[in-house]
Amino acid sequence: MIRVKEVSTRLMRPTLPSINLELLEELVTNWNKEWEADASVKVFDEGLAQYMLVDELSHHKFYAAVILGKPALRCTLVDDEPEDKLDEDADNEFALDSSPNAREHLDRLMEILSKRGYRFRS
Repeated sequence: MIRVKEVSTRLMRPTLPSINLELLEELVTNWNKEWEADASVKVFDEGLAQYMLVDELSHHKFYAAVILGKPALRCTLVDDEPEDKLDEDADNEFALDSSPNAREHLDRLMEILSKRGYRFRS
């Protein structure tokens, strides 16, 4: 049985240390309102009022939602806890491949996630 839950973007936590700026720009530019309700974002419920993002596409839809100011996304809850490579391997620091046309959106994402304790390196 698939479990689905409305999750605040403030409670979602990235687990992957890299951000594909081309994919991010594409998702922000071509945001589909259905993504807010279709449960295509996969998360693991840590039980600590935090939800770990599971796969690359889920991460990038989350980043796009943050940039666009979306308060919540309907998510699929998965049973298997993802490996938290962002915390364990990268000390909560994101790796970016900079793209000039994504700069405005990237600045917005960096501003929001920096307030949550994450760092960025280019």
